[in-house]
Amino acid sequence: MRILDKYLYKELTYTLLAVLAVLLLVSFGTETTRVLTMAIEGRIPVNVVFQVLMLKLPAALEVILPLAVLLAVMLAIGRLYQDQEMVVFRSCGIAESYFQKQVAIFLVPWVLITAFITLWLTPWAAQMERQVIEQAQVEAPLAGLVAGRFNVIPNNNGVLYAREIDSNGLMQEVWIRLGEQRGWTVLSAPEGRFELIEGRLALVLLKGYSYEGLKQTDELNVRQFDSLALFLPDFEPGNVRLRKRELTTSTLWQSKEPAHYALLQWRVVLPISILVLGLLALKMSKTQPRQGRFAKIFIAIILYVIYIQLLATTEDALAKEKLSLWIGMWWIPLIFSFFVFTDLGAIKRRLIRKIT
Repeated sequence: MRILDKYLYKELTYTLLAVLAVLLLVSFGTETTRVLTMAIEGRIPVNVVFQVLMLKLPAALEVILPLAVLLAVMLAIGRLYQDQEMVVFRSCGIAESYFQKQVAIFLVPWVLITAFITLWLTPWAAQMERQVIEQAQVEAPLAGLVAGRFNVIPNNNGVLYAREIDSNGLMQEVWIRLGEQRGWTVLSAPEGRFELIEGRLALVLLKGYSYEGLKQTDELNVRQFDSLALFLPDFEPGNVRLRKRELTTSTLWQSKEPAHYALLQWRVVLPISILVLGLLALKMSKTQPRQGRFAKIFIAIILYVIYIQLLATTEDALAKEKLSLWIGMWWIPLIFSFFVFTDLGAIKRRLIRKIT
């Protein structure tokens, strides 16, 4: 490997890692706030907040990496133009095609990393995120309960309300409505707590009442009890149907549903986007001596937003069968590749000569 090759790879690597770190901090600041809000509202247990954040990292990376590559290449190569190093390289007979080749070689490992993230890591992390939350609810059912709110029992089989919950898990003024599987029974008690009875999780209600037959035509049955142990098998994780983003790539490949085909294309096109946007950034990094390194950064961000929005809109259209599956998303990177390998300036000059 030549000294110039090492120099370019070093500049590109350091710049990419720095840009990626900044983008992750910015994006995860917002994501952290959202997850903490969910924990405060009781939608996820507090003790799994850090794990949930880490499992959201792959989904964030698959969108951030193309932008990080775009900005990193523009900043690194733009510095060469700004410091007049590119003028020296050109005077030594180094053609522009050399830089295209070296940037493409540099981007290949990042294409493979992005492919690993989109094709395998993201669906795995989505499945693990759901399993971590469900397991935390099984091991610590109070972690997801919020006093003064209507808390949904897992699998939507009822609602639990407690006016107060102390640090020992003792609940005051408990109200429970069990789902259709329990005959729409309503239980109320001034006190309640979770206990393990013979290895099974149970909610013990003290000196309360049960109301049965609320959704039926027969008479309402009201019963009083001193102590009622209500076993809650619904807190155990069940066989939940996987959400779309949790489906493995092999499952999407074998599926014939348009929504699954659209998601598969999304996962395949994103790694290709690393190469396309990186080479586009190389072309856009060329600046005039007084133009500055950051002159085209705003334009690059706008192009990235347009690119991602086109992918998202096309995925939605494919999922809803508003666009032919044969067209797919491939036309988006092809259009951007056209600008990469086409000298628009030369075409413009030729048109001017013909006109004049």
